[in-house]
Amino acid sequence: MRRGDQTVLRRIGPQTLGSQRLLDVIFVHGLSGDGTATWTPEGVTESWLDWLAEDNPSIAVWSLSYPAGSTKWTTDGEGMALPDRAANLIPTMLYYGIGSRATVFVCHSLGGLVVKQILRHSSEMGMSDWSSIARSTLGVAFLATPHAGSSLASFVRIVTVSRPTRTTLALTAHCPHLKELADWYRQNATRLGIETAAYAESRKIRRGIRLVTVVTTTSANPGIQGCVTTSVDADHLDICKPTSRETDTYRGIEMFIRRQLARVTPPNGAVGPASTLVGFDADQPDPATPPADLVRQIRELQALGDMKLLDSFEVTTLKMGILNRHYGVGHE
Repeated sequence: MRRGDQTVLRRIGPQTLGSQRLLDVIFVHGLSGDGTATWTPEGVTESWLDWLAEDNPSIAVWSLSYPAGSTKWTTDGEGMALPDRAANLIPTMLYYGIGSRATVFVCHSLGGLVVKQILRHSSEMGMSDWSSIARSTLGVAFLATPHAGSSLASFVRIVTVSRPTRTTLALTAHCPHLKELADWYRQNATRLGIETAAYAESRKIRRGIRLVTVVTTTSANPGIQGCVTTSVDADHLDICKPTSRETDTYRGIEMFIRRQLARVTPPNGAVGPASTLVGFDADQPDPATPPADLVRQIRELQALGDMKLLDSFEVTTLKMGILNRHYGVGHE
């Protein structure tokens, strides 16, 4: 089986024994890509995914690989349609625990459309295990994703043959499903608590004597309020391959990840059981540690019971009432 012909979710970077990760960051490649080459400049073995894992020990960096052949001659059959591919990837993500903690997606090209469809499926299918992915997602960063599609000619010019698969056809401009998916994301990203970032290519790809813009700045704009699409000095293939930590792509994505990490980290930076939960509010007490006032009241009641001022049933009833008021446990 060739590389890219199977679905793989691979953990990137050091994995310190006993460390507690607060955020899963999942990189999703695009058309004709894979989980390694898409993110790695030619001639090097380490990518910016490794740097992110090294620079941010509280996150787990993952690279998702899936079959995304652009032509019928480079993939088995004709490839999956976008909704089918999203449904195919969700079980793999759940298998590796994605959805059990806060999640961020970083997507290149087609990968952004796949992630939007994954979020839609997990939000609307009514399956409790699938829904954890939509609930846990805090942010999505798009790198040259064609939200409004692209011309078929642009895609076939950057590959060696020109018999497009269903996957390629789903990326063409004016595709009705693509428009519907874009509308769904615009209407639901804010409701789901998802922050969006978008980057666009500003350079054309040279193929022979031709220069090709694969995804225009207009198409790379997801249309989300508060999201300003940032143009990068790169073409469609290089925008996802920063060569150093000083590039616009690396700095922008790392800042985006840090913002999401701040949403699940208490202000004092302490890592506790509650801080791993999506939507953790540092101003609320840790449910694993009863408040001092609650402990004091229970001890007072115990003392009263010991002095036989109250019988044991009354003491138990009062203790359960206090616990119920604070945590919703016990009996009224």
